[in-house]
Amino acid sequence: MASEVARRALVVGAIAVALSVGTASAVPILLPLDASDFNSLGVTGSASPLKVSPYNYNDTFTGTVSSQAFSLADGRYLYLYQAANAGPSVLEVLAVSPFWDLQGQGYLTANEPTGFLDTTTGVVPFGPAGPALAYDAGVPTPTVSFNYPSVLGAHVLAGRHTVVLYLLSHNPPVDGEAYVIDSGTAIVAAVVPVPEPAAALLLAAGGAVALLRSRRRRRK
Repeated sequence: MASEVARRALVVGAIAVALSVGTASAVPILLPLDASDFNSLGVTGSASPLKVSPYNYNDTFTGTVSSQAFSLADGRYLYLYQAANAGPSVLEVLAVSPFWDLQGQGYLTANEPTGFLDTTTGVVPFGPAGPALAYDAGVPTPTVSFNYPSVLGAHVLAGRHTVVLYLLSHNPPVDGEAYVIDSGTAIVAAVVPVPEPAAALLLAAGGAVALLRSRRRRRK
């Protein structure tokens, strides 16, 4: 449990750093978002059920995060994410962690799948040179952040939602986490790619080390 709390704290710290991208030197890099019609992406069918996860941070920051994975004709997987902000606070970040094997990124302009809100009326993530995301491949796990900074008037107001955002990966879907941030950080269940084999081994080794240390402490 302690190791999981530490991992989440590191992820939240990485997301916070991502907020400074474009204004200061930081580890995450900015990647431009491609604007695409869902029907042009080569979807052959759904790879996971639609997941709609509510969030509530002390009744000051509430809403839902929707996510789903689809199979593509070229063998990759298309991951969709959308946050709806019920307020009363604004939304400034939607992040996905971990996101393994990032192969492309963008947002939908039309024909969003059933269960997602109208993408044409959604708010587009901010980037200094146009729509962008911040990607941090470092520890503890790869993190993608879609940023909506209030200081630049790019936040998602109460009652509004983001565009349908997409990420591409060769890795099939599994249950993971997304993060929404403003007055606090809320963690919700989301569809994410499975880890790379090497990364999975490292994560398993880390868990084994933590378990071994815990058992040693108990014996003392």
